[in-house]
Amino acid sequence: MEKMVLILERIAPEILHIVKLRYQILREVLHHQPVGRRQIAQRVGCSERTARTEIESLREKGALETTVSGIRLTAYGRELIEETDEVITYLENLNLLSQQLKNEFSLDDVLVVPGDSSTDIYAKKDLGRAAARYLKNCLYDGCRVAVTGGTTLAELARAITGGVQARGVTVLPSRGGLGGDVDEQANVVAARIAKAIGAEYRLFHVPDNLEEGLIASLRKDTKINEMVQLIKSCNILVHGIGCALEMATRRGLSPESCRLLEEKGAVGEAIRHYFNAKGEIVFCHPGIGLEFADLERIDKVIAVAGGSSKAEAIAAVLRNRKRGVLITDEAAARRILGKGDRDG
Repeated sequence: MEKMVLILERIAPEILHIVKLRYQILREVLHHQPVGRRQIAQRVGCSERTARTEIESLREKGALETTVSGIRLTAYGRELIEETDEVITYLENLNLLSQQLKNEFSLDDVLVVPGDSSTDIYAKKDLGRAAARYLKNCLYDGCRVAVTGGTTLAELARAITGGVQARGVTVLPSRGGLGGDVDEQANVVAARIAKAIGAEYRLFHVPDNLEEGLIASLRKDTKINEMVQLIKSCNILVHGIGCALEMATRRGLSPESCRLLEEKGAVGEAIRHYFNAKGEIVFCHPGIGLEFADLERIDKVIAVAGGSSKAEAIAAVLRNRKRGVLITDEAAARRILGKGDRDG
């Protein structure tokens, strides 16, 4: 793919420009449909005349359809976006960022998507879409998948579609609920993924922010213990990464605990564990479910997190763990690698 892009850049760079423009148009329709030509032109930064020409070309190819309410994406158009995602990775040189992150943190695989999900909700949707596609390719007969909650994982759950060949897949929440937006709860994320791909799922109806004494009592319950062991037996884990103090607030940590996190320099959080910039665990919030130590024996661990505001948090978690997969966005990747913005 990289060689083909380099050849096209030399022989017919105008073709690559058209590919980028049509991809942008398809992406805008995906996120805003039904939408009008003028709005598309404004969002992709081209004239209305150019937008009309490219939209008509995509319509003739069966990727778009024009309705009374506006322009919509067809099933073929959605497939076209998925197929073009990889091409865009090379056109925007995101493959170079992926390789640098892979080398820097000794990761098994890295996928970088365009944009900054800290400032652009549609970049976060693209991040979720990329993670959904990656997860589908990892599934195999009889595998167990555990997922955390959070805004990015919620986008994964919304984006994932059927067409999975694997049979006997089970999707599990890695922990109980945190409160807040229902769509972002691990239980809901697990159920949505399972329903979309035709898999089985189990729910874990235990809050994730309980007192230690109550946690100890609940662990003695046979059914709860069985569920915990099932979660710990997962083959694939998909988890998010959060900023330390933001996650501490969501988990309802006391002011004293939050001050302790600040004193210890906590910047990132994953699986209820808090990390300083060096990647050292400085605090662990008790809970029932998957523990950070369990990650060592899980076959494939996929971290999904992006946004310039999360760069320090992502780097902190990666420094603690020298394997696995990272799916992130360009803004986070550049900040982690100290490259500044695209123009810097």
